[in-house]
Amino acid sequence: MASRSRKGGDNDSHITHVQIDGLAMMKIIKHCHQDASTPADDAQGVLLGLIMENKLEVTNCFPFPRSIDGVDDDRYQLDMMRLLRPVNVDYLSVGWYQSASSGNYISRQLLESQQQYQESIEESFVIIYDPVKTAAGALSLKAYRLTKQAMELVKDKGYFNFDMLRNLKVGHENMFQELKVVIRNSHLVNALLSELSEVFPETLNLEAMDLGTAPVLQRHLRSIMDCTDEMSQFHQFQKQTVKQQLEKTRYQQRRNVENAARKARGEPPLPDEDFNFKPIQPPRDLEPGVIVGGQMAIYCQQINNFCSQALAKLFLVDSLHQNSPQRPLGQ
Repeated sequence: MASRSRKGGDNDSHITHVQIDGLAMMKIIKHCHQDASTPADDAQGVLLGLIMENKLEVTNCFPFPRSIDGVDDDRYQLDMMRLLRPVNVDYLSVGWYQSASSGNYISRQLLESQQQYQESIEESFVIIYDPVKTAAGALSLKAYRLTKQAMELVKDKGYFNFDMLRNLKVGHENMFQELKVVIRNSHLVNALLSELSEVFPETLNLEAMDLGTAPVLQRHLRSIMDCTDEMSQFHQFQKQTVKQQLEKTRYQQRRNVENAARKARGEPPLPDEDFNFKPIQPPRDLEPGVIVGGQMAIYCQQINNFCSQALAKLFLVDSLHQNSPQRPLGQ
């Protein structure tokens, strides 16, 4: 990875949004859709551009080689940027991109990779592209960066324990900072698109009008079930902790009732003594509670958004069907 560290930075970037050229966006989409048909890892690549005041301009990108090719990623990235410099192409790395099917992108690998990028380049970010959602008619392109608390959490590359989470006050809801993505085309590209629109006939985009909701919901619910299985140990710890708290509460209530009865009989209350409850040891690693929990929250949010859009389309179709004129038989 090319290092362009900014001394004195506190990982609190002033970047407010990301501006990506249409050509770079199309290269990302092409690479992600090509690798989506292969059983290899998720498509990944480097984003090249410039830092302009409060925005990051992404003007070019190139993909990482697949892991099965046996190529050193760092050496490959440096060689590519060295070759782009003589042809007057922006060669400064501003982040990286990754494909994620159905919003499945939160993982320990992504956190550690983004932490390394932000350690070297303070303003760097990651673009998450969802080819499945895009194929359904909605472009899914989001930019994220780690918050200061998440940077401190991932820096040690160890286990996530209760002390770290409590001291840093970090959870899955405040690990990422989402940046606004703005797509921009140059005037020459806009002129070319205008000419091409006259040459090629306009095609209707009917993917967004698909009324089939079962496959999407089944896929998301199956993913949530898989995440629930991964959190079984964490759920067991939570269940035991809640059970112990209930036992403590019941013990305290019984003791208060007994002291009230002794006071009514004129007897002294029972001496105060510590509850002899053995503390339950938490899991060694709380990664499922943070990472997997965040992934489940994303699945739930996507189901909520999808169902709201699907219901709106179903009500619209039902209204059109009810208001349609009745045709005589045979016509």
